[in-house]
This record gives sequence, structure tokens and C-alpha cells, in this order.
Amino acid sequence: MSNTTTSAALLPGFRVLDLTSSMGALCGKLLGDMGMDVIKIEPPEGDLTRSEPPFAKGHAHREGSLRFAYLNAGKRSITLDITKPHGKRLLLRLTKSADIVLETFAPGFLASHNLGYSDLIEMQNKLILASLTGFGQDGPYAQFKAPDIVGTAMGGLLYISGDPKMAPCNPPETQSYYYASLFAAYGITLALWQRETRGIGAYIDASVQASMALHEHVAFNYSAEGRVMKRAGSQHQHNAPANLFECKNGYIALFVTQAHWPLLLKVWEDHAPELDDPKWINSNLRRANADYINAQVTSFTSRFLKEDLAELMQKHGIPGLPVNTPSDFMKDPHIRARGFFATVTHPVLGSFEQPGSPFMVNGQRAAPAPAPLLGQHNQEIFCGELGLELNELAVLTADGVI
Repeated sequence: MSNTTTSAALLPGFRVLDLTSSMGALCGKLLGDMGMDVIKIEPPEGDLTRSEPPFAKGHAHREGSLRFAYLNAGKRSITLDITKPHGKRLLLRLTKSADIVLETFAPGFLASHNLGYSDLIEMQNKLILASLTGFGQDGPYAQFKAPDIVGTAMGGLLYISGDPKMAPCNPPETQSYYYASLFAAYGITLALWQRETRGIGAYIDASVQASMALHEHVAFNYSAEGRVMKRAGSQHQHNAPANLFECKNGYIALFVTQAHWPLLLKVWEDHAPELDDPKWINSNLRRANADYINAQVTSFTSRFLKEDLAELMQKHGIPGLPVNTPSDFMKDPHIRARGFFATVTHPVLGSFEQPGSPFMVNGQRAAPAPAPLLGQHNQEIFCGELGLELNELAVLTADGVI
């Protein structure tokens, strides 16, 4: 079962069959963080994410993908070729005890194998099926391939990201996949509430493109006013100084509003006298002259270590904190005090500190668990739960079903 501690589990007792690629794997992880039992169903050769770098210690190994290890932490793994008749039958049997099926196949794929929503609810009439794809289950783009950069581009976020003097810059990581996974998880939890109150299941059709378009500056500003937001790098659209500013050992993020401007001038004792002109209280004027304001502020921030300047800013009620490197974040005393990391042990990755759930429940955080090995729980689930014999398991392995 899920390794999430009971005290921090909001939704224990529910079971998820996770058939996702990297597009929706975070959704399954989030459901696991809520206490659900998430069974990762992989093809016999393994999820393609297992072949994605970076790899632990730089050695390509199907159990060493750090990306797979993160996105599938705490899940159980079984192997199953659902395109083969016996594999399909086993999936349908597993569906009887499942609450949620989560998948990222191309629209129509499951239905073409008689595993669509209408087929699955015959096995479990209150089932929730969540399909996460690039553009949804229908429409002109339904069958288009959608790697992360396509989701970000077609959703509109890519156009407004990056330096205004350069081409649009794709955000790091796989933001479109992660963002869509969050909304898919949101839809699933609402569907569970509906099921508990009305006794019915649901089919959740989640789109990466539509999820990305929910950023306020992407679609809403244009639909409301016909205004296209311009790229501004790290510069805030409506405030200055509200940017990243150089320090001796990195950068600090400052966000100085109209209320904070006098506080900043007080701390910055040797600022240029012209900045005392009352006209600079106006946020719109400062933003219109952001290049000038930012250059002046950088002459001040560059004297400090980012940690010392952040302490000074916070002491005077000014929003300003260091831009953390991954190493800074790992060592952050606040993160340490709240127990965000916990040590887990993996047969290939060894012992390492893994992030836990981003939220706490009643003062406790769900304990992280490592990702499963490929097919680690085949015997536990196929034999222990479905009643197969070991010799049947061997035959299924030989036939390439598991």
C-alpha cells in the first residue's frame, strides 16, 4: 500500500491505476501524497521515463533515472502489456478494485482496445477516469503530439517568457506537464467528492494547452482588453524595483511597491538625492523608468552578500529574499525546520534526501518513499490480490504480457 503516513493522509483508502507517461506522472504522485495507493502500470520494457536523464552517478540505467525516481516516488510498480488480450483482462480485473484510472494515451487509444470509459465502468460503475493529453480528447488538435515545449507554446505562456530583446524562452523543467497534472489532480479530487455525495463516477478530460492558458496574463488580459503582454524577463509588469538584483554572491529578488518605496530609501541611506522627489512614490512612474531605477538599486545591492541584504530588507518590512541555488535550498534553515526533506533508500540510487509533500496536515507532513523498481510489485498484486499462481506469472512473463 501507499507509504504515506496515516496521520498526514487526507484521502487514504482510494486506489489509483496510473498508466501515465511523464506528462501525467506528477498527478499520480500528488494523489499518492494525499494517501492514495497508486499502482504504476508500466509496459514490460518499462515506462519511457526510465530512460530519461539525468541518471544517478551519470550511468544510464533503467532504475537510475532521477526524473523517474521523483515523479514516481511512493508508487507501486507492476508490468502489463494492455494491448495483449491477457493483459487487457488483467487490467479490467484490477479496475474492479480501483477508484481512479489515470492515463495519458492518445485520444481513442484505450477505446480502440475496448478499454475506454464505457468499458471500464462496466467493471466499476463509480470509476473516475482521468485522461490528460496535450489538447484534450476532441477538436482539431486532439491527435497532435505535445512535448512540454509544445504545451507551453500553444498555451501562450512561452510567448511572454524571457528577455524582451531575445526570442521567447521556455521555462525550465516540464512546467506545462506539471501544471496540467495539478489541474488533473484537482479535477479528480472534485470527482471523488461528487462520487461520495452523489454516488456516480466521472470522466475527466484534462488538456495541457488549456491548463497553461489559465495564467492570468496569457488569455484573460487579451480577451478582456485586447492587450498582448510583452516579454519583460524578471522585471515585474507593474512595479519597480521588482526584479532580480545582483549581490556579491548571487542575486536577491526585490518587490518594492508604493508602500515599500519610502522604507527602501530609509535603509539605503546614501541613495541619489533625486530619488527623494515625491514623484517617485508613484509605482507607475517608477515602472516606466525601470531601467533607471534598477541601475540605481543595483549600485546599492551589489555591496552586500545576498543573505545579509535579505536580512536587512526583512528587518525593515521590505519584500526581499535571496535567489536560492539548489544547494542553498537544501541547506535553508526554514526548510530544515519544517522537515521538508527525509532520507529514503533506493536499491540503485542508495540513500538520499527526498522532498516530501509541499503541504502539512495537522502539523505533519506525509513521509516520502522511493520510486519502485520495474515490476517490483508484480507478485504482490497479481498473486496476492488477483490470485494468480507463480507458474502463471512465469507464463505471462514468457509471453511478454508482464
